[in-house]
Amino acid sequence: MRKLLNLLIATLALGVASCNKTLIPTDEKSENLKLKASSATITNEWRQNPYKLNVIYFVPNDVDSIPNFGKRISRILLDAQEMFASNMNREGFGRKSFGLDLTNDTLINIHYIAGKFGKSTYPYSGGSGAVKSEVDAYFAQNPTFKKSEHNLIIIPTYNTDPANPGGPPFYGTGTTCYALDYINLDAKNLGIGGDIGWKATVWIGGMIHELGHGLNASHNRMNKTLAPTLGTALMGSGNSTYGISTTSLTATTAATFNNSQVFSTVTRNDWYGAASAEITSLSSSYSNDKIIISGKFTTTKPVNDIVVWHDREPFGGNNDYDAVQWATKIIGQDSFRFECPLADFYDLNGNYEMRIGFMHVNGSRSTLGYAYNFVNNVPDLSKVVTHKLLPTTGWSILGSDSNESGAPASNVLDMNRSTIWHTPWSSAQTPQPHFFSVNMGALRSVKGLAFRNRDNLNGAMKDINIYTSTNGTSWTLIKSAQLSKVSGSWINVNLDSTISTRYLKIESVNSWGDFFYSHLADFGVFSN
Repeated sequence: MRKLLNLLIATLALGVASCNKTLIPTDEKSENLKLKASSATITNEWRQNPYKLNVIYFVPNDVDSIPNFGKRISRILLDAQEMFASNMNREGFGRKSFGLDLTNDTLINIHYIAGKFGKSTYPYSGGSGAVKSEVDAYFAQNPTFKKSEHNLIIIPTYNTDPANPGGPPFYGTGTTCYALDYINLDAKNLGIGGDIGWKATVWIGGMIHELGHGLNASHNRMNKTLAPTLGTALMGSGNSTYGISTTSLTATTAATFNNSQVFSTVTRNDWYGAASAEITSLSSSYSNDKIIISGKFTTTKPVNDIVVWHDREPFGGNNDYDAVQWATKIIGQDSFRFECPLADFYDLNGNYEMRIGFMHVNGSRSTLGYAYNFVNNVPDLSKVVTHKLLPTTGWSILGSDSNESGAPASNVLDMNRSTIWHTPWSSAQTPQPHFFSVNMGALRSVKGLAFRNRDNLNGAMKDINIYTSTNGTSWTLIKSAQLSKVSGSWINVNLDSTISTRYLKIESVNSWGDFFYSHLADFGVFSN
């Protein structure tokens, strides 16, 4: 009987796990058998997508699955598939959508995995890793079941009260996202009003929002002039409007999906492999109530789409729901241009981070950040520029106070953002300030300095002092400045006047996050 059950489960493409509980509720098995037996022809518009979203139903061993989850979740995802296609078409990408592994046109093959442990092993905070490790093990044992790098993992509520679902992980991490199932998670409840309807919007909208993250999308807000017709951005606060009022993909989200593996109509062997882009020239201006950004770039992997987010402080992470955005295609082979009307901004004051994202054909994304601010409702874009830096060939590190093993100060001169200078953090913890000094090999005309951070900004240099020397021994302070908390792009510091010098010393007074350590990826100098 056990062998027969396992054979049945494998036939249904549902997960097997070592557990004493019943793996699939009887009503689910019966329904799947009837639907499987029908052998209906699949006409789903995206059935030919070579990559499909892996949909997993993960059940801790002290939690019950929710009845009819197969039908309910299938309907929700098929509706989302159509909604995405309509939005992609509006944004000029055609009716592209994510692929689903279907039994027929109304039912998805959902991988049922019985967790090895109880719900306490898989809490909301920090529990996703334990879930993912079991999902990875399942696909390692069943490699033909894995249809892409993208997973939607749905976990039944830990609360028995249907009016108060919650408990398991519910967020996106990389190409995997987590959502929750409960008794009233049903598309028929969207828009019916009352507590049941509201919760359906929150949890179904939340599922589709998190799915967006699992398909590579970032948070953003619908541009102000588009909101009256396109409503709320799904990747903004769309989980509170989904099924109630108009909820749409923004141009940036659509451009992101255009380069996601499960939206692809062609196969590749390098999905999400290493890729990088560098902006070689960048100019910014304010004209006719628009921020105009244009530039040129180089890349290690071709780029299909380029996007820009304007994110008001606080920046990034879960603080970017309010980021207005634009998307564009490449001009020629290596150029781009954005026009961002101020009429689309919600706040014309305070500090902003502008992030430019390059969407590579293999699904990877390179993002470069620039800081600017508004003064009297006018953007000050003086720092949104890329200077031609002097070659660092023949330069050397004159000295530094301390280095983490494998992260010497010489790394700041190699123009390679993957190598960094880092002061000690894994052993001796030397406090701020920290410094490194540079011998440029000869007298150089210096108008300003440029700094580039790694992606992880914890400990990035914040307030700095800049010194010059005639002999590399005695130092004179010439400038104090604060570096922007941005990654990827060069942070420029203009000197008060052009100087001629051979030696420079950079002192980190403190770091972003008030860490005892400092780090920097690259350092440069410009003369004009």
